[in-house]
Amino acid sequence: MRVAVVGAGGFVGTAVTRALGSAAIPVTRANYEEARRSGPFDVLVNAACPSRRYWARQHPDDDRRETVDKTRALLRDWEWDRFVQISTISARTQLDTPYGRNRAEAEELCAGHLVVRLGPMYGDSNTKGVLIDILEEQPVYAHGESRQSFAPVEWCGGWVASHLDAEGLWEVGARTTVSLREIRDAVGSRSVFAGARKDDQFPLVSEPDWPDAADVIGWLRARSRALTGES
Repeated sequence: MRVAVVGAGGFVGTAVTRALGSAAIPVTRANYEEARRSGPFDVLVNAACPSRRYWARQHPDDDRRETVDKTRALLRDWEWDRFVQISTISARTQLDTPYGRNRAEAEELCAGHLVVRLGPMYGDSNTKGVLIDILEEQPVYAHGESRQSFAPVEWCGGWVASHLDAEGLWEVGARTTVSLREIRDAVGSRSVFAGARKDDQFPLVSEPDWPDAADVIGWLRARSRALTGES
């Protein structure tokens, strides 16, 4: 099986590529055209939609081009048997923001294909987001009572790789939730919550064998120890 993973160098794309092993054909900006010409593919996975919410708010038109226009190009210009769109739960919960609206519009283009909305994730390549803000004791631009379903990105990549034959719309993440305030307090951070509204991010339906969101606390503590050199 040949599975092209567009956005293979990104946070989610890297995890999907690893999970697929030898079946994966990694696609980045550097080899995009070469990879396109090497089709057809059994599956085309679009993991290239940017995840920068603040950037999308400041540059809504650029974000739309990177999300909607590039999804349209993949659907139109590449040869594939099955198409998988990696999206975000924000496409349901943040329709009042450019980020959420653009991802929802991209999903509409993918009607009839597999759409996977991922919840909040964590992993060793995390470089931005609320977890890093908490770790670095920076302001967190979300409400402290926001409940989110943090799941390991490697687990999410494995879920995608093992469900390429699924159909319809799936929301995937942890089976439980944890509040941002609970995370901050558990790791002893002095971050201040600067968000006026709750930003709840979790699947509407979950499975019993999905991860526990509270495991993110142990990951954040371990990362903090690694940064400070503590044993």
